[in-house]
Amino acid sequence: RRGTRQCRDGARIPSVEHHNRNKEAYKPPVPSRNDNPVHGLKTSKNYVNCNAVEAISSAPKKRKEMEVPYIAREDYGKVPAYLDTVKAEIEHEKEIVDMYVAEQFGPPNGSHQEHEVMGEQERKELINQLKQRWGDVNAEYQKYCHKVILDTPGEIKRKASQEAELKQLEEDIERLSCPGPLLIKK
Repeated sequence: RRGTRQCRDGARIPSVEHHNRNKEAYKPPVPSRNDNPVHGLKTSKNYVNCNAVEAISSAPKKRKEMEVPYIAREDYGKVPAYLDTVKAEIEHEKEIVDMYVAEQFGPPNGSHQEHEVMGEQERKELINQLKQRWGDVNAEYQKYCHKVILDTPGEIKRKASQEAELKQLEEDIERLSCPGPLLIKK
């Protein structure tokens, strides 16, 4: 038959020609080249006045609700609650680590009496004295560090010993500046 095809299983498929399409759904055709446009159409409508009247008589647009300024919020400047819990967890873990270190590396058989804890004031005084000593040694060292050629073996030894002392002072200051208890042998 014309307009249909047959599938392998014997069913018939209608061809595209037989579909009924709605002809009214199409856009109007484009004017041809020979059609003349309509000239001389004028309107009496004043668009400027009409737009002004419409803008004046229209209702104002509704604005979105203003969001509360960030600094006016009641939780502004307060530490969030989750940070308090995180801080507590960190402190708990730190205590566990300190206990483990004390168990593993602590002195055996109660020899804690061989050490005493340095006070915070004493620690600060010692750090200040070390910094003062570092400043003095550094001032002496500056006299030799700019020389490219050192003339005598004494200058070479002096410069090397000052470098070593400066390095040792920096390490001591760093070690004393660490937080936590500082044990001193008796």
